[in-house]
Amino acid sequence: MAKAILYLSVLMFIFSCEKVEKKVVQTATPQKNESRTDTVSKKKINFDDFHIFDLYSIENGDRDDIFISLSDIYHDSITVPPEIIKNQKNIPFSKRKHFELPTFYRQKLLKGTKLSENDTLYLFNYKDNLLEKFPIKNLKAVANLNLYSGEDDEISDYYYMIGFELNEKVSREESMKKTNYSLAYFGKENPFANQKLNPVKWEKSSAKEFPVKINSKLKLGKSYKYKVGQTECYLQDLMLENEINERKLVAVKNGKIVLEKTYTKGEGAEFTPLNFVESTEYTDYQWSGNLFKGKPPVVFGFVSESFGCSAITFLDNSYPDLYTDCDNRH
Repeated sequence: MAKAILYLSVLMFIFSCEKVEKKVVQTATPQKNESRTDTVSKKKINFDDFHIFDLYSIENGDRDDIFISLSDIYHDSITVPPEIIKNQKNIPFSKRKHFELPTFYRQKLLKGTKLSENDTLYLFNYKDNLLEKFPIKNLKAVANLNLYSGEDDEISDYYYMIGFELNEKVSREESMKKTNYSLAYFGKENPFANQKLNPVKWEKSSAKEFPVKINSKLKLGKSYKYKVGQTECYLQDLMLENEINERKLVAVKNGKIVLEKTYTKGEGAEFTPLNFVESTEYTDYQWSGNLFKGKPPVVFGFVSESFGCSAITFLDNSYPDLYTDCDNRH
C-alpha cells in the first residue's frame, strides 16, 4: 500500500510539472530559409566560446524525437528533479526515460549554458542548404536517458542528456535525414554562411604532386586531390604494414600553403572511406565548402569516432579545428 501511494505521488509530481511547463512552452514553428539568403547579419562571427551541436534522433514510444543535447556545456550536478532519481524503481521506465523539465530546471539549463528564452536555435542542413530557426522560448527542455542506459540500470543525474527537443512529429526516415546532415547553433545571430556544402570529389593524384616534403618512417601510400573554390587540397596516405596509419592533408591557395594537417587512427577512431575513390556505395563521407560567415572554407568527415566528437577543419592554419558537441558518452 505504501509503495502504491509513493508511486502515485511521484507520477502526480511529474504530470503536474508537465502541466506547468506547457504554459511556458508552445509549439515551435520553424522559419525556413526559402530565399537562401541570411537576413540576420553579415557580421563576422566571433569563435570565442562558440559551440556547434550534433543532433540525435531518439525513439520515444511511438515517435522519434529530434533532440539536441547541451550536456557537453551544461555541468550542473542536479539537472533533473531529485525525486526522479530517488524513486526511480517506482516510476515506469517510459516516464523516467524521457520527460519534459519543470520550469525551475529549464531555467537552470538556460542559466548554466548562458542562453535565454530570447535566443534562437539555428538548424542548418548543409546537404540541402536549408536553414531553420526555432525560438528557444518555443522549444521543449527535456531529459533523455543516454542510449546505453537500460530499464534495469541504476541511474543518476549523469545518465541524462539534457537539452532541447523540436516539437515536430516526423517519420523515422525524415528524422534520420535531418539529424544526419544538420548542425545546430544556439544564440542571437545565425553563424552559418547559408551556402550548400558539397561532397568532396576526390581524384587520384601522385606523391610527386604533393606540395610539401614528408619526413616520416611510414611508407607512402596512395595520393588524392580535390579543389574547393580557389583552394587546392592534397591528401597523402602513410602506410604501416600495408594499412593506412596516417593521412596528411595540405591545402594550397594562390600558390601558398594555407593548411597542413595530419589525421591519425586511434582507440575507437577509424578512417572513413574517401568519396568516389574508396567507396562506390556512399559518396558523402567528406564534405567541403563555406560553412560559416566570414570564415575560410571547411572540410570534415575523415575519421569515424566511437569515443569522441568529429572535427570540422578550416582550410587555414590560423584556425584550430572546431569539434562539435555530440554528447558521446559510454
